Amino acid sequence: MLTAHVGKHQQAVSSLSSSNTDEQFKAVRFIKNAIIGNITKKKLYMDLNVSPILIKILSDNIYNNDMKIQASVIIGSIANGNEQNILRLVEDGAIKPLLELFNTEDPRLYEAAARALKALLESDKTPHDTIFEEQYLKNIISHLKPCDSNLSGSIAMRNNPYRISEVTAQLISKISINTEEQNKIAHHEAIPLLLNLITSKYNFYPKVQEAALEALSCLCKENKDICMKVINSPIDDESGSTIKSLLNLVHSKRPEMKLLAITCLTNIYRSNTSNTDLKKDILLIVLPALIKLLNIPDSNVLSQSAQITNAQERAPMVFSYLISEDKDLQKAAMEGDAITKLANIIKMTSSEDEEQNNYENYILTNTTLHKERLRESSLFAIASICAYEEDYRKQVIEAKLLPIIVQSMSHPNFGIRMAACHCTKSLSRSVKTLRTSLVDSGVINPLLRLLSDPDIQVQNVACAALCNVVLDFSPMKKVVLENGGVQRLVTLVHSTNSSLRLNAIWALKNIVFSAESQIKDKIMKELGWDQLYTLINDEELDIQEQAINLLRNLACSNEYDIEETIKGLGETRIINIFETKLQWGIQNTNTNPKVDNIIIQTIWALVNIYAGNEEHKKLLMTDNILNCLFQFITHKNEIIRLAVIWCCLNLTNPDDIGTPERKKKLISLNFPNAFKIIINDPKIDVRNKVKEILKHFEEPVEKQSYNTLLMPLNRSESLLSSLSLQNNNQSEVNIEEFEDLRFY
Repeated sequence: MLTAHVGKHQQAVSSLSSSNTDEQFKAVRFIKNAIIGNITKKKLYMDLNVSPILIKILSDNIYNNDMKIQASVIIGSIANGNEQNILRLVEDGAIKPLLELFNTEDPRLYEAAARALKALLESDKTPHDTIFEEQYLKNIISHLKPCDSNLSGSIAMRNNPYRISEVTAQLISKISINTEEQNKIAHHEAIPLLLNLITSKYNFYPKVQEAALEALSCLCKENKDICMKVINSPIDDESGSTIKSLLNLVHSKRPEMKLLAITCLTNIYRSNTSNTDLKKDILLIVLPALIKLLNIPDSNVLSQSAQITNAQERAPMVFSYLISEDKDLQKAAMEGDAITKLANIIKMTSSEDEEQNNYENYILTNTTLHKERLRESSLFAIASICAYEEDYRKQVIEAKLLPIIVQSMSHPNFGIRMAACHCTKSLSRSVKTLRTSLVDSGVINPLLRLLSDPDIQVQNVACAALCNVVLDFSPMKKVVLENGGVQRLVTLVHSTNSSLRLNAIWALKNIVFSAESQIKDKIMKELGWDQLYTLINDEELDIQEQAINLLRNLACSNEYDIEETIKGLGETRIINIFETKLQWGIQNTNTNPKVDNIIIQTIWALVNIYAGNEEHKKLLMTDNILNCLFQFITHKNEIIRLAVIWCCLNLTNPDDIGTPERKKKLISLNFPNAFKIIINDPKIDVRNKVKEILKHFEEPVEKQSYNTLLMPLNRSESLLSSLSLQNNNQSEVNIEEFEDLRFY
């Protein structure tokens, strides 16, 4: 019976190559009707190798337009929602024949081919290079201009040219992925054509307006030049400007239209166009309209329109991007009760089984898929809104979201796991939360498991969250040390993914901060000194900075730690590290802020080693190192100036037997005169320390008695070892007794 069933479909595939055109057309329609909405049949026909035959129909002129339309529809249906099928069709060569069909004068064929190509572009693995060949890209963009000749005809005829513009705009959304692609599309004058489609004269066909809005928002994403072009382009609309036209569409009664207009304005705003009027519009019109979309959806998803469902799923993610790193918008969102709305959505997506982490009977239906998307986007929104302010984090915790965040770390959907990690990262930027709520929530074990998640993006964010969790004042640091956390972080340090290496070395650096010597020894036994040396010379500057910061923390607190650091790396390598990094810093300073960060960590590591014994000081008093330090005395960065002074304070400690010789060396290199240049430094910390170091040089050694010379070992470790909390923009903040904390 089964063989006969398959044979019928095999016969249909064979009939596609028949010499009888009627038989061909009958077969192609049979296949189309069989596969639409039927995953099993799609797989069957791909197994029957229908793909090359369909592509031949597209390419060969012996087939008429009706056959080509049917073949295009089949390709689009097979590709729909199945990446494996997409990749097979692309590999078989479907893209170019579809593009060739765009030259047709038959609008039905163009639309079918365009929709098939759009389906192939749903995979981010589909190559775009052929599409961006001059003749094809130009042809695609030309179809954005509707043919208005049918405006007075029947509705079916009248809508046809706008369906062509609609699907073309949708195609452009799919190929506006990066700056290069965006600029090529803009170069071919797509922007004026898209702006024309959002004007009020097309209100009768809102789908084309929505497609154009989505294309514009994709073109504007993180592309300031295109945003400026969109803002400044003339628009043939009663509003008189692009921004006003977009704001008018924000008031649309169609949820999809409203959200797409908000998305477009969000992308323009986030591109830093320095438009003060736009900021007011965002605060007064856009953000309130967006918050109104953050409502609990109908419990019966099937009863909702696709428009409402899509808007509900995407609105929290747009909200997350809009308020990210903008404290004014975060404050306004709080005042608009956004956290409560998001919390209600997230709670609605939870179930009793999830509370027990029971996913054995979890079945993906339209309803559960909708809930997954809602939870993922809403968790991302929560992560954004509580990234900076303690009051916002407090409200998230009071909304009782922590248990759901922890549950979400075990969810089958990787996007939900990742969003939960982002929430944990934001919440863990609070010392109070680290000491109380996060500990009580049991977040640490799920977080450690996610360091081995099948998805590398989840590993990455989990590792970033762990950077905050292992801080010295967090009770969870001990749990990480006792449950294999260090071993897993060391594994990630060897990753080929630079973000994973960065987050792993950052976490290890924070574990080492203010740690006992035995913990440092344990970590370096796992990591290995050779690997640390490799990381210090990593191709990524951020990784170099964190690796040198780890070195700085290892060499902190006592002579034993300094001695072990020197022995571990070896005298030759440790001299090489300081000489090469400082010389490189002199050559590259002022070219990149990351260079200054590496200089800062390198000099503070020197401060720590110069606080050691006579042998430690002598080892790193090479001419190359001292000459570099001399040149940094007048550096524009006050932290670098201060660190150089601390180096010299430790080298001229009056209680050390070798101080007279070291003073002579520094005087011969003109250090005192250089320090006099900055005696009126604009920074008070620098001014105070300059006065101290000049006294060291001016007074006889036997008359000096400065307890402050030992301050690096007794004061807050912020000058000796560096403790960093990770945040989105790596800004510096002050909390409690720690003076130099950087959040991720």
